[in-house]
This record gives sequence, C-alpha cells and structure tokens, in this order.
Amino acid sequence: MNISLNIAGALPLSSFVQPQYLIGMAKKLLFYRCPVCHSLVELIDNGGHSLTCCGQSMQLLTAKTEDQADEYHLPVLKHRSGLLYVEVGKKPHPQSEDHQITCIVLVTKQTIRRSDIKSNSPATTVFTDKDHGDVYVYCNVHGLFKVSF
Repeated sequence: MNISLNIAGALPLSSFVQPQYLIGMAKKLLFYRCPVCHSLVELIDNGGHSLTCCGQSMQLLTAKTEDQADEYHLPVLKHRSGLLYVEVGKKPHPQSEDHQITCIVLVTKQTIRRSDIKSNSPATTVFTDKDHGDVYVYCNVHGLFKVSF
C-alpha cells in the first residue's frame, strides 16, 4: 500500500495544519477508499488535492444514513452515565475476516475519536459522551454508515 497526496509542489507542513482546528472549529471528516487494496483513509483537512493509492485515485465514500441503512449497519447509540455506548446494527453484524466492521468513529466540534474493531470481535465501542456529534461505521463490504445526535 502506497498512499500519496498529489500536489503541485512541495508545501510546508504548516500548509496542511490549519490553526482553527486547534481552537474547536467544527470538524468535517471525509473518508476515501482504495479501489484496489481497499485501504481506508480519513481526511480531516481537504486542501483540494487528490488522493491516490495503488496507482489509482481513491474513491470518496458517502455515508448511508438512517433511511438508507439496514438493520445490520446503522449505529445504535445509548447515552448512559457520561458514556456513549455504540453498537453496530439492531442485529449483530458478521465479524469474519472477509466481512466485518473495521472501525467506529465519533466526530464532534472538538474531537475525532476512532475505535478499531478486530475480526471475530463484537462491533461495539464506548466513548466519553458528548452533547452532539456524528458516529460513522465502516463495513469492508457495504461501505460507510452514519448517525447524528
């Protein structure tokens, strides 16, 4: 896997790290997937350049929401005692090597938290609770799903 960012010229690192992200501006997270090796990239600050992997452009994923998801993929959230419990699906999602939820990501104004899920493990996680946010779930077969609260 060789992921690269195509840019016109060499830019200093400060060009990619925007100071407003350090003071709590709302974060917008984009997810890209390689069509060859299926690597997943989370892009926090889009500078308008293209991502490539395995010699091909990476595909921007669009998250499926409540009206597009089935009972195996949409995150189910429970707020309890200062914690946010996330279970994937109303029915348990398969967690084999070939078909699994690989990560659950919580995005708020100030934070991005990621929980990697191993195959043969339940697709669940716990985050510190927030008053708002988006929870993304990535299935390596069916793509990206999102619920907002």
